[in-house]
Amino acid sequence: MRRTMISLATLVVVLLGPAAPGPATAAPAPVGREHLLTLADHATVYPDMDDPIRTVMRSPVFAPRGCDDQQEAVRGSSRILGSVSPASRRRSVALIDQNVVRFASRRDARLLVQRYRFFSKRCVGDVRTDDGEGGRVLLKNRAWIPPRVGDESSGMLVGWVQGGSTTWRRVLVTRVGRTVSVLDVSFTEVRPPRDDLLALGALAVERLG
Repeated sequence: MRRTMISLATLVVVLLGPAAPGPATAAPAPVGREHLLTLADHATVYPDMDDPIRTVMRSPVFAPRGCDDQQEAVRGSSRILGSVSPASRRRSVALIDQNVVRFASRRDARLLVQRYRFFSKRCVGDVRTDDGEGGRVLLKNRAWIPPRVGDESSGMLVGWVQGGSTTWRRVLVTRVGRTVSVLDVSFTEVRPPRDDLLALGALAVERLG
């Protein structure tokens, strides 16, 4: 009986051939301008921006690496940066950067979100450093855990104090599948409002979906 079963199995292999390999994982399509927020999107959330200028380039996002005040370039499979610079005014939006990075896997995309989450949980406090040219700087690292936007999100809040003036940056990181949007909004003298950035993040998720 055992010989018969072995013979039948051999016959099936001969007739059908070896099992076909599983389909290869398709490389993710690159991100492009269509995945970035437009000037109209920004004006919806920040209608008081004066004479905004938008630039687009291929650039990695420089994400936090632990708590040692260093940043590491993250490129993923493809990436694009859109930067909006309005005319500077006191106590208003000064700069908006959006990095969109697409990864080969969801795991890699999640790791980028987790780096910002780690920063807000473990790296809070005041840090005295310099601006790279000998000038003294006080960094006010503050926690910000935003509500979920997209599949998951994280963030951070940093104040750059130098020469009697302060620039605050609030960062919102959102993931949709294998793609991550990093919105970095800078305000002069005041902290960027949370609700405005969350609204901008929701618009970013629509473009990633």
